[in-house]
Amino acid sequence: MPMQILTHPNTGTAAALRWRRYNAIHKKYAEKFEAKTLTPEEAQEVMQLAVLYDMPMLSEYSLAFALFKTYAIPTISRLLLATKQLSSEELVSRRYSDTQILIATWMACPLAGRPVGAESNAPVNDPRTSIALARTNWLHSKFNISNDDYLYTLGLFVFEPGTWAGRYGWRAFSPLEHYALYVYWSEIGRKMNVKNIPPTAADFQAWIKEYERMHMVPAESNRDVAQHTTNELLYPVPARFRAFFEGLTTSMLDENTRVAMMQPPAPHYARHLIGATLGLVAFVQRNLLLPRWRPRGVVQVSLPTLDAANQAPRMYPTKWTSRPWYKPRGGDFLDRLLVLLRWHDDVPRPEYKCEGYRLQEIGPIRFEQEGHEEVMRMAAALQGCPIVDAWKMTEKAMAVAS
Repeated sequence: MPMQILTHPNTGTAAALRWRRYNAIHKKYAEKFEAKTLTPEEAQEVMQLAVLYDMPMLSEYSLAFALFKTYAIPTISRLLLATKQLSSEELVSRRYSDTQILIATWMACPLAGRPVGAESNAPVNDPRTSIALARTNWLHSKFNISNDDYLYTLGLFVFEPGTWAGRYGWRAFSPLEHYALYVYWSEIGRKMNVKNIPPTAADFQAWIKEYERMHMVPAESNRDVAQHTTNELLYPVPARFRAFFEGLTTSMLDENTRVAMMQPPAPHYARHLIGATLGLVAFVQRNLLLPRWRPRGVVQVSLPTLDAANQAPRMYPTKWTSRPWYKPRGGDFLDRLLVLLRWHDDVPRPEYKCEGYRLQEIGPIRFEQEGHEEVMRMAAALQGCPIVDAWKMTEKAMAVAS
């Protein structure tokens, strides 16, 4: 059966415009979907429809909860505790920020280093995805992570965004989008040396179900890691409302995950309140709001402009954690106001890298100045061609050059 191009039955400018980009991308790739010949780069373009335009915030939280769900696996939670990266609020905030930047970079920046449809001889001048993947691989090599734990995490990234869109979004994912997510994340998995990726999405779902049946069991490490992360996510919430919002958070977990994390049952009203609130938001988005004309992501989507020394500049995310990692100074009054409002627990300072980040430095503080050259070699191998010199400079090299 040919793939149907969904349109919204409502009339009106907002409803019609909301479906225009959706219809265009589905018409563009209808034949490739039928033939199951979508390339990873094309799959990324399809995926970006929801991630960067239609439902960016929902997609972001779906991936955050996908990572959160991995903490219900004792082998994963024990390793996270052993790394000591969840032993203090500062370290939890840094790890969350770094993870968010790396994943957002893979999703927003071109897999091949140039736009989809570019000529074969077009310059590969945007290596951000390859550098971010190489840095992730380099950091992971420092720890003993099983292939099954990698594969489980990858599988949640394949399926959770679609689950969340169907449950809370202003529209569900189409068959093309579900297929594109599988193609895209399978390629990310291969670039991260994940083995035994199931050959179809259905096989992957079956594998995840069996893995959870065997390995998702209660453990104190699950509870501890989940609590550290919940504290980070709910930092802006005043203490007197914390229990209420923790109940809402718990209500968004499936029962097996909740039990494995040793969390108390959510209040009976919590799931209904979440559903009603997000349902209202979805209704307003679908029927009353105009679509985004520009992509919205945690990282800058467009290629950064080279600085006066013809080098790639340090970059900033578009949102920050409780500790303002990689946040530029916004003025003393504004920075202190955000602390007063509990949006951050401190003002931007050099120790929080207020000058911005370089992808090859991302990760635990003790690794910031290590592995840069190796990461660039790994990135070149992933990309299939050398990384342009503008992206290779480290702080040490820049100091020598100056």
